[in-house]
Amino acid sequence: MKKKTQEHFKAYDYFKTNLKKNDTIYCIIKHVSQSGMTRHISFFYIRNNEPRFISSMISDFLEYKMNKYHDAIVVGGCGMDMAFSVVHHLQEQMQHYQYRKDFKLNHRII
Repeated sequence: MKKKTQEHFKAYDYFKTNLKKNDTIYCIIKHVSQSGMTRHISFFYIRNNEPRFISSMISDFLEYKMNKYHDAIVVGGCGMDMAFSVVHHLQEQMQHYQYRKDFKLNHRII
């Protein structure tokens, strides 16, 4: 298992403070590879009618790679909703750290 970085814990603190139960995480699929096996996806939520982009924090917390333009997470795989997969992974990790099974997140692709 990899050693957790300072950025990992900083991202966790941000999520713990700012994400609420039943928040919706919006996903923008910016690029799909020609083979269909890789996607670049940006993530944000809305607070006070303003988008809060969290792609880089998700990358730090869940150890996903950022694309070369640093505006989206590189997600490999196909055969399922990969945006859902990332949001579900975030939800599972937050439940694990907080020992709360009632922490749920929703997702929407726009």
